Amino acid sequence: MTMRSVSTILSSSSTGVASSYTHHPRAYQIIRYFARPRRPSPHKRRGRPTSNNNNNKLGNNNGILTNNPPPQHSKKNVLVIGSQGQLGKTLVSHFGNQMNWNVLGADVIVDPSSNENDTIVQQSKGMKAYIPLPQDGSVADLSVALYRGVSNYLSPNNTKSASLDAIVCASGGWMGDVNKFDFLQHSINDNEGLEDIDLEEEYIRESSEVCEHMMRVNYYPIVAGGMIGQRFLNGSSSSSIMDDSSRGGNGLFVIIGASAALSPTPGMLGYGSAKAASHHFLQSYGPSVAEENGATSVGILPLMLDTPANRAMLGGDDDGNDNDGRYSKMVKPIHIANEIGEWIKNPHLRPHSGSLVKVIAKSRMDGSGGAAFHLVR
Repeated sequence: MTMRSVSTILSSSSTGVASSYTHHPRAYQIIRYFARPRRPSPHKRRGRPTSNNNNNKLGNNNGILTNNPPPQHSKKNVLVIGSQGQLGKTLVSHFGNQMNWNVLGADVIVDPSSNENDTIVQQSKGMKAYIPLPQDGSVADLSVALYRGVSNYLSPNNTKSASLDAIVCASGGWMGDVNKFDFLQHSINDNEGLEDIDLEEEYIRESSEVCEHMMRVNYYPIVAGGMIGQRFLNGSSSSSIMDDSSRGGNGLFVIIGASAALSPTPGMLGYGSAKAASHHFLQSYGPSVAEENGATSVGILPLMLDTPANRAMLGGDDDGNDNDGRYSKMVKPIHIANEIGEWIKNPHLRPHSGSLVKVIAKSRMDGSGGAAFHLVR
């Protein structure tokens, strides 16, 4: 039987694109308009913890794969969930190479016992270490895998002295709804004479699987990242109790949502529901963690990211030209990476915790452009 015909688009990236601030100064002004200066909590000490330089060898059994020693605390420590997608790769490269920060990647893998994990760490530009995640895991499975990997990377000898400055959840995917007419027509054509197959039942099964998969790739990683943030984000209550030298209250948790999910999404029920759930989680999670430990949680909502996969879905020549304006509304991943980097470096530029920020591409006739970030909720 022919199953549904759908497209799966993972998180996205682009390299070699100038910063949005270079071409569009107004985008920077928009951020300044809605950002609220954050005062450091008087209950947190501002001293920096000392690093532990004991070895952390490649291929250990602690849920992490790395060729590097534990992080030095003079640099930012950033976790990128969905590091192997296009957006994730851009974030890793920008934070690791351009900013010279310690970047810890995490993503699903097909075979945890293969050597693919070692290759990911060795070939990824800017990644210090990699946490393999279960491909079809539950929220609990993802959370536990992240907890073990982050814990063993930051505190390999159980010193519990390090924390994450930021967690960015860049994982995601897209699938449209199963078209009932096309599904039944193809099923009849491909299974002529097989009278024992209930096509209505198969259609219901396929449609439900789309919704389930969209929740797994778009919503579950965000919940898992939020759970990890409660323990490891800079200024978290757990790390403050365990280590009095916490740097206090400037942690950042960022998710990638979708501006389409701000309104109904007919034709992509599963995708829209998963993204809307992610927005709700962020808006509920943000104020609570801000009150608890001063961390900031923000959702970035692009319309569509400029990636080879998304360009192929739109059709046309994938040669970087946009003569017909087909790609003018697509946001280049480097602009998102630049903005998140500014938020990590300068907490006073961030919107308030629990905000949803729509990002809009700003293209010029000469092909240059940037992105504007607007507070929507």
